[in-house]
Amino acid sequence: MRPVVLGLLLGGVGTGLGAQQPGPALPGAVLEANVAVPMRDGVILRADVWRPAGAGPFPVLVYRTPYGKDGVLRTFGLYRKAVERGYAVVTQDVRGRYASDGVFLPYQQEGKDGYDTIEWAAAQPWSNGRVGTVGLSYPGAVQWLAAVESPPSLKAMVPAMTFASARHFWYSGNVWDASWIPWIWNNIAPDLRKRAGIAGPRTGEEGRATWAEQGRPLQDVRPLAAMSAFKGLADWYYAWMSHSADDPWWDWADLTKKYGRTSAAVLNLSAWHDEAYGPSGATENYLGLVGDRGPGP
Repeated sequence: MRPVVLGLLLGGVGTGLGAQQPGPALPGAVLEANVAVPMRDGVILRADVWRPAGAGPFPVLVYRTPYGKDGVLRTFGLYRKAVERGYAVVTQDVRGRYASDGVFLPYQQEGKDGYDTIEWAAAQPWSNGRVGTVGLSYPGAVQWLAAVESPPSLKAMVPAMTFASARHFWYSGNVWDASWIPWIWNNIAPDLRKRAGIAGPRTGEEGRATWAEQGRPLQDVRPLAAMSAFKGLADWYYAWMSHSADDPWWDWADLTKKYGRTSAAVLNLSAWHDEAYGPSGATENYLGLVGDRGPGP
């Protein structure tokens, strides 16, 4: 029998996974920084690995992020508790971000890279071969995109605040989602500028400090494609806008016909007051899994 599939919608605003608190090193625990994780095309991604003392083997939790892995293990209490309870935790910068090599192409390369990372984690000498994934928003989406690639070692996943299709993520009701500009300006563009040697804000703090004066006016440019501030920096943004919500080009991001590709146990998590795609994705993905598998025992 396949694992039970769960769905959960919270009544309040989502606040992430695990309380934020500084986490001093656990006595005897092993922390390895910037461990090289090779992808199938030879590109090296880098991860921090925190695991209990001893040889193991341990079950593994994988967290993949475009927002910078540094500090994640120390900040989120979830990971400290996981190590205390016998899990190894792998936090990784996705391709083209921070410590990882390659070129960043949001979402489109996370399926194969996620598969390769999960199977890498399963094959390590300290691993028992059983891998779970966890994360919110982009770190939630990478879980689904990897899961539908069918990594055999993925046993459980907790994708929080994730989409089901382009219709309710890049678009909302067939209208282009205007929140992509602040997302890129504040969260993505600074590291891209730093890597490419391009002038402008190069840290998240600098991005937020300049948002009101330099970033916010970009949302008022019409037509939308005439906003050129991300040309040569995030050209994928303009590629996205060139495809309507129902264009078959988006099939790589459509989960609705792919639920049968994973047998992992799934906890779909969002909040009623998250952005519209979160509750929509949680319910659509849950119902799609139940339709494919049945409700479980």
